[in-house]
Amino acid sequence: MAEVKKSQKLSLRPGVQKTPVKDEAAAWVESRNAAETPSTTGTEEVNNGKSKRVTFEVTEAQHQEIKIRATKKGMTIKEYMIALVEEELKS
Repeated sequence: MAEVKKSQKLSLRPGVQKTPVKDEAAAWVESRNAAETPSTTGTEEVNNGKSKRVTFEVTEAQHQEIKIRATKKGMTIKEYMIALVEEELKS
């Protein structure tokens, strides 16, 4: 005799409201912004301590080279990129 599988629907517990993904993503970005330590650059002071996020695409080869250079300096990619930006903004 063949087994009949029951279809199971995934659901939230009673009383749990589902938050739209859009709101969850916005909340995550806001919590990340609050968690980051403010920079001490002159540009940051002009913006009253508010930070902004910059996102851009790089090739695999560029990412690998950036990662190697950051590692050699004992930095994360984020720290390395911020140092490069700060250095460029000073000149």
